[in-house]
Amino acid sequence: MRQLWVLIVVGALSFGFVPQAWAEPVLVTVTGAVGKPNRGARDDFADALFVVHGIAFEAARAFTRVDLAALGQRETTVVYDVWPRPASVRGPRLADVLAAAGAPRDGTVTVQALDGYSFTLPMEMVESTPDMILGIEADGKSLSIGGRGPAWLVFPPGLVPGQEEDHGLVWAVFHLRVSPPEEK
Repeated sequence: MRQLWVLIVVGALSFGFVPQAWAEPVLVTVTGAVGKPNRGARDDFADALFVVHGIAFEAARAFTRVDLAALGQRETTVVYDVWPRPASVRGPRLADVLAAAGAPRDGTVTVQALDGYSFTLPMEMVESTPDMILGIEADGKSLSIGGRGPAWLVFPPGLVPGQEEDHGLVWAVFHLRVSPPEEK
């Protein structure tokens, strides 16, 4: 029986029946107004975290670490009064991630963490802020779940009006939802 299972899996891999996301872990998935999807609808079994959070979609753009690294990397050092030390964070610009997903340049993006925390930003702010990055490394190490990974949204202090401390710096990011202007 085990040999039959191995043959089925090898055959599926050989003929491309296993989604790319299974070959390498997906760190971040972009849903909503996505013009360049690379995956289909939510699978209620395989996408259990999306089910738990009530996130439904017909198509999405999934990004692996390799995909995010290929978008070009920026490094920024951020520190807030409530932090014990600065953090040097490296990853692609959030604007570049959204452009690769085919997101419109207006509307909003909601950045969501594994625990359900989310923060919504206007696309104009995302587009105009070169130091707003979706970090995949901090202080020279890959971000991991249990730390601030799989990804971490960082931007300079004072960017968001009325922002106190580090509000809006979403860590443990796994999902970005793009809403066009009419859904604001």
